[in-house]
Amino acid sequence: MRELFLACLRGGLPVSVLGFACVTVLLTLTDLPHRAYAWAGALPLLAGCFCAGFSAGKHIRRHGLKNGAFAALLLGLMWYAAACIVLRTLRSPVLLLAACPAGSLGGMFGVNTALPLPGRRSHRAARLRTRCALLFRHRPPDLTKAR
Repeated sequence: MRELFLACLRGGLPVSVLGFACVTVLLTLTDLPHRAYAWAGALPLLAGCFCAGFSAGKHIRRHGLKNGAFAALLLGLMWYAAACIVLRTLRSPVLLLAACPAGSLGGMFGVNTALPLPGRRSHRAARLRTRCALLFRHRPPDLTKAR
């Protein structure tokens, strides 16, 4: 559960906050009809749910559909609670039904991404590690023993 919550905070929340900020600027600069406001508010949430599912699937590396849907549901519930607190009314949670498939799709893509390759190490660093290991393992000779 901790991994899902961290995936929400690291992957989905920044994307949705940035998306909501861009939509806010777009809606203030243009004169869109009021019918477009619902879609403009849903797109950043769905993008954030996709990214939350992607990061959950990439971090956990198994059960991408289930973990992605749970991460998206958690992110959607966080935004739903924030909207209910700000507006001081209960809203319809219909958008959460669309958030779960977006998160599970992101989780599926996250599980199927390739693991990163380890970085190449320089010869200088390998030589330094070897010398340090020899220094720490080296014991001074016992001079009291007869030769």
